[in-house]
Amino acid sequence: MTVFHRNENRGELPESLEGGVLAIGNFDGVHRGHQAVLSRAMEIAGADGAPTLALTFEPHPRTVFNPDKPVFRLTPAPLKARLLEAMGFNAVLEYPFDRAFSGRSAEEFIQSILKDWIGVRHVVTGFDFHFGKGREGGPAFLLKRADATVSA
Repeated sequence: MTVFHRNENRGELPESLEGGVLAIGNFDGVHRGHQAVLSRAMEIAGADGAPTLALTFEPHPRTVFNPDKPVFRLTPAPLKARLLEAMGFNAVLEYPFDRAFSGRSAEEFIQSILKDWIGVRHVVTGFDFHFGKGREGGPAFLLKRADATVSA
């Protein structure tokens, strides 16, 4: 059994989390829309016997791009981690978000984060998830480029 893991600084992940099912999003409120993505990840992981992980970004990307208008957070990061643990997730990965990170390409995100760091087997995102410089990547991009299956 995997002990819950909260990673706030992109540290090395325990081997028990490799090859997991990853839900990606800000999950700033863990509301019904988020719960649909999170539940789908749990469902897939349960069928595969794989660990479940959630990748989120801190601070919220909109706060980085518009610091004069901070995003209201329904659920602060520590509480979000506890809620995800209560749902059955094995880990929450809080990736540091800044302007330098936002300038990385979608390809680089897939290679350095999803493959090299997390070693993900399956990715679940919302239909409106975008990533990479200029928001060039999204669910369709993941389907074409990742060596993992994707649900959106």
